[in-house]
Amino acid sequence: MTQSELADLLGVTQTSVSQWEGGRNYPDIKTAKRLATMFDATLDQILGMEDMTAEPSDSARTGYLREAEAVDRELFPLEQKARILSLMSKLSPMARQRILDRAEIYYEIEAGEENQEWGALDS
Repeated sequence: MTQSELADLLGVTQTSVSQWEGGRNYPDIKTAKRLATMFDATLDQILGMEDMTAEPSDSARTGYLREAEAVDRELFPLEQKARILSLMSKLSPMARQRILDRAEIYYEIEAGEENQEWGALDS
């Protein structure tokens, strides 16, 4: 998992995750508890007071998946849209435009495939 992926999952910046990892800053207690659940760790391990094992256990992976599923269930469509808008507002204009261009291409491809399917049904 990359710092960016973890940041997106937790709703924080990649810089925050980088600072936590480097020991220059610490997550708030609520985020630290979520991290502990995700990685099947103790708060002491998350805050760097105890060493973490090099290899995450199967239960840590399960904890991560459990947390990811919980986040997905918690975010309803309107909340998802608000989160996307919030994330988009943090991007540079060039990055925003790239995302919008890719989304437009994706939808054009989807629409083209859908039209082909309808054409096959009409034949």
